[in-house]
Amino acid sequence: LSVEYLVVAGGGGGGWGGTFIEYGGGGGGGGGGLLTATSVLLSKGTYTVTVGGGGAAGAPNDYIGVNGSPSSFFTTSCAGGGGGGINRIRGQVGGSGGGSGGNNTASPAGISGQGNSGGAGGTNVIRSGGGGGGSAGAGVAATASVGGNGGAATTNAYAPSTSYSGGGGGGSDGGTQGTADGSAGAGGTNNAPANRGGGGGGGASGNGGAGGSGLVVVRWLTADASKFSISVTGTTTTGTSGSSNEYTYYRWTASGSLVIA
Repeated sequence: LSVEYLVVAGGGGGGWGGTFIEYGGGGGGGGGGLLTATSVLLSKGTYTVTVGGGGAAGAPNDYIGVNGSPSSFFTTSCAGGGGGGINRIRGQVGGSGGGSGGNNTASPAGISGQGNSGGAGGTNVIRSGGGGGGSAGAGVAATASVGGNGGAATTNAYAPSTSYSGGGGGGSDGGTQGTADGSAGAGGTNNAPANRGGGGGGGASGNGGAGGSGLVVVRWLTADASKFSISVTGTTTTGTSGSSNEYTYYRWTASGSLVIA
């Protein structure tokens, strides 16, 4: 059976933002790694689907945002997004890198082909956090009293079209929060939505936001599947997609399997 698929890892959590201005804002979480594959031939058998969870937000005693967990299908594995940094500490490397905290000018790397780098933190008195990297663009560096915006997400239409793996916005303790697209969390305590792989928002004056869980989508031409018996396990939705609804898709929002017999 010839298939094409989308794999999205969990997004990173945003870093903690200090409650006093000298601590500064947290960096936004990086979007989970994202990869697609086309014209992949699958023989009869059972194929494991792994859906990664989003990383926890940075909070007191757990200041740096936690990296998201990887997702995988067949021969493709994507790394979780990097957690956002805190004041003077850079964000974490991941599928896309987390934004650095205020007063740290590093741009944490994303994994080539899966995502992009996180943005640098600001060095002015407000010390806002940088935006997390996204699958389609790097996180924006913080400027003056504005947290960096999250990096751009990728739009995919294998299932109903939506955006995935955007970077979380950087937090600003006393300034303006960084923005994010609909797959991720803006600066502050904003969590990324489930199953879109976005990064959580960087904390402004307290906790950051949690990263969003990932997902896996597999689809094939409906006409090609008539020769097979296909079943799935795990939490899935199914439907049709394509310009003429010529594809059947399954969308996993939790780990499971695809069985072709």
